[in-house]
Amino acid sequence: MLEMFLTAFGGGAAALALAAFLARKFVDLQVSKALARYKTELEQKSAALKTELSIYAHEQNVGLSRIDEQRSNAIQEIYGLATKWHEIYLEICQPEEPDFPTAEMKLQHYYNWSTNLINAAEDLSIKVRDSAIFFQEDSSIVIGRFGMAATKISCQFYDDTFGKVDMSKDPKYDALFPLIEHERKKLASSSEGEFSHLRDLLIEEFRKLMKAEREPRVKL
Repeated sequence: MLEMFLTAFGGGAAALALAAFLARKFVDLQVSKALARYKTELEQKSAALKTELSIYAHEQNVGLSRIDEQRSNAIQEIYGLATKWHEIYLEICQPEEPDFPTAEMKLQHYYNWSTNLINAAEDLSIKVRDSAIFFQEDSSIVIGRFGMAATKISCQFYDDTFGKVDMSKDPKYDALFPLIEHERKKLASSSEGEFSHLRDLLIEEFRKLMKAEREPRVKL
């Protein structure tokens, strides 16, 4: 390029200086054009990246919102089933022996208690299993412990009462009713402490997940 300018302007010192000056200007101009083009391309890529990140963030927020909604629904359903089970449990553990007009009605009521307790525990266990994907591991442990305790208590009570009776035959009320009363009192005294602790943990975990409790007070 310098030779081209020297040819055009001659070989004198002034011509050489002018050629050098014009060469620098030409280079500066080319560099400026290249930088402007690079800046434009960079801005376009930056704008495209911001758009992609914005779309990604929106998709993530939508996904998290859906998970939060599904988790919230799961919490309500699990808590509802847990409450239903606990209500049956409290009926069985009532301090006074229930009174009925006939022995048959009393037997049927006891049997309904026992089977309803198992059915409620089963419904709770199924819901806990199906909803596990919406909870982190530490929350799943708290929920799972409550569900396992409810199932264990329900099955144990049935096994210790009607599991020992052949319901296809006429039951011996004089032996059966004292047995059931003994197991009712045993259930109330042996499991209430541990179960109450697990229930408190469950409630506090749900409150924390629902943003109603910042830090748990009950320790595992």
